Order: sequence, then structure tokens, then C-alpha cells
Amino acid sequence: MMWCYIYRSSKKENSYLYVAKENDFSQVPKVLMDVFGTPSFAMKVLLDGKRQFVVGHAQEIEDKINSDGFFLQMLKDDDFYIGTN
Repeated sequence: MMWCYIYRSSKKENSYLYVAKENDFSQVPKVLMDVFGTPSFAMKVLLDGKRQFVVGHAQEIEDKINSDGFFLQMLKDDDFYIGTN
């Protein structure tokens, strides 16, 4: 169980970043932040298993934040396609 901070994307509708520390995007890759745009604070949430999420369960979100430093919620998988050209 942990608190996390959720930020809305300024460039991708219905896309959100979840991080463990307020305004700390240091573990989010720069290329992802470039596509995501300026994060806009949405809410602080306790990942205690009581709240329903659109994508993933509280434990999955917490595990992803702990392993990668962030959790990305997006409407479609191709919203964050980054070409290699």
C-alpha cells in the first residue's frame, strides 16, 4: 500500500502518469515525457485496493511504480508510439 500522484497529459487525451513522489518525473524516460507533454496534477491516491482503476489493479500499479519509477495509463497502446526514423 502506498500513496501515488497522478498527472494528466497535456498532449495525449485520457493518458496519465502515476508516480510515487509529487512532481518527481526523474525516472520517466525523456522520450516519454516529450510525447506526454507537461504533466498536470490530477490527484493523490492511496493504492490500498479499495479504488477501481481504468487500467490495472492497485497492486499492479504499485509494483510498476516500484520497479520502473512510474505507471503509464493510456487509452490506446499506439498513443505513445515513438518512431525510430
